[in-house]
Amino acid sequence: MSPEPIDCRNLPARQAGLTILEAYNAAETGSEFSACVDSKDAGLRVWLIEAGARHQFREDETGSWRLSIRRGLSPGQGTVPGLHHVAATRSSNVWSCERSRRLARFDGITGHVAQVAEVATKASHLAVDRDENWVFVADPGDDALLAIATSDLSVKHVWPAPGGPQLPTVTDEGIICVTGAGTGTITIARPQTHGYHVQTVEVGTCPHDPMLSAEGKNVFVPCAGDGTIVKLDLEDGTILGRYPVGDGPAHLAMHPDGNKLYSANTFDGTLSCVSVEGDLLAQEASGPWAHQPVISPDGNFVYVANFFDDTVSVFATEGMQRTATFQTDAYPHGLYVSPHGRWLIATGYSSDYLRIYDTTTATQRTDLS
Repeated sequence: MSPEPIDCRNLPARQAGLTILEAYNAAETGSEFSACVDSKDAGLRVWLIEAGARHQFREDETGSWRLSIRRGLSPGQGTVPGLHHVAATRSSNVWSCERSRRLARFDGITGHVAQVAEVATKASHLAVDRDENWVFVADPGDDALLAIATSDLSVKHVWPAPGGPQLPTVTDEGIICVTGAGTGTITIARPQTHGYHVQTVEVGTCPHDPMLSAEGKNVFVPCAGDGTIVKLDLEDGTILGRYPVGDGPAHLAMHPDGNKLYSANTFDGTLSCVSVEGDLLAQEASGPWAHQPVISPDGNFVYVANFFDDTVSVFATEGMQRTATFQTDAYPHGLYVSPHGRWLIATGYSSDYLRIYDTTTATQRTDLS
């Protein structure tokens, strides 16, 4: 007999998510359970997808929604304090933060830990400025954006950033921005002669991973709940346009020519190509939960990680034809292209190795333990 569904109706989306993930972590690997919620809230959907909790929605006779959830090999991402995000810089430093308090710098040549400090309440992602003087850390545990000096890892600025900030980015001029999915906002911190000017702008429902324009003057924000990309002027926070792209845009990739964006739309499983002026140029099916796109350095191919069916789709940018599909391990949550474009590297959320694909032959090369 199937267990009774967990009743999350009448709960705010955040509380429903916490309740579902607590049950997810307690479940046996491979087992299934269900939960009832009031609506297909975009924030809840993206949260569960990012956590690695594979699920499906079905509307019942009362108008509520039932989620069928299958427990994977690993606990929900964000509920365990392991290393979460990594950024490499030109100086051979590698920076990483854990889903907890600590930020670390590694020597990229020797692999040794060079610095470590407790800086956050519950860190998420980070960004490093061009001159490597600052590391900016999103701290959703405290609804804050942190500016940390690279010299000694001391916290120099703490800026309010509502909505559970996750994915900061920084321009060459040192303007930092980070979205808050819970409040539908983006927070922008601009350096001035004395300190910073901080502004929070409402952009739409469930904004996710922002993408800077080629010249760094604008930022494009995918809003999963609205099916749009919102374009903002970083100088003053003015919204310059709202561009429909598909259902559930989450992550973006910029073509090397700086004139086109590629949006992976998670809820409808499509890849969209849109001009920076907002013209929808093409849209094609990629795969269930198409989530993260990356583009080859020469701009000829776009690769899309499809979380639900554990594949990577390969598209030619000219004409947007799908040319290949690679099988991956469960939840290919990290997707990277080598600087020369030959190798595509995919992680699996529960794997202890990487899969490497030869992009010239469209074959898997090897597993790297």
